[in-house]
Amino acid sequence: MRIILSIFFILTLFTNNIAAQKSIRAQKKMIGGKIENIEFTDYIQNIPLDKQFNEKFKILEFWATWCKPCLAAVPHLNKLKSEFKNYPDLIFLSVTYETPEKIEGTLDKIKFETIVVSDQKKKIHNELKIEYNGMMILPRTVLIDNTNKIIWYGTPNELNKELIMKFLKGKDI
Repeated sequence: MRIILSIFFILTLFTNNIAAQKSIRAQKKMIGGKIENIEFTDYIQNIPLDKQFNEKFKILEFWATWCKPCLAAVPHLNKLKSEFKNYPDLIFLSVTYETPEKIEGTLDKIKFETIVVSDQKKKIHNELKIEYNGMMILPRTVLIDNTNKIIWYGTPNELNKELIMKFLKGKDI
């Protein structure tokens, strides 16, 4: 029985790795493309007065309550947001697909300084290939410029001040 479970576990890991690699390849093909409208089902925390983001530079951080690397990245993103507080055309969005009720406990424990939103319909997750063939790739960071052009995909630990400055100046990343 242990051998069967071990084989099943190894096959699951292998299958998930293949799906993740396909998702990342699909994301790379998206760079340079545009996303029409950035909309969310719920605004949960740090809700802005103006919810029209289409003409702003956007840093989207995709996360979930069950994703430990996602939660570990929150202080890093908070620090970056603080460093760019004097850039009114730059917004930081922490995007989950979970319900406000589901994430409430996490928000009580971990301080998010970014705008926390939910995409319960997974519309933006699917458009940006964060979920691909049923496989969720988290944590995932996406930079979208002020014309809604997709500029960069990466992970929170790859995001830094220099990369954001290049993004804001329209330089190649």
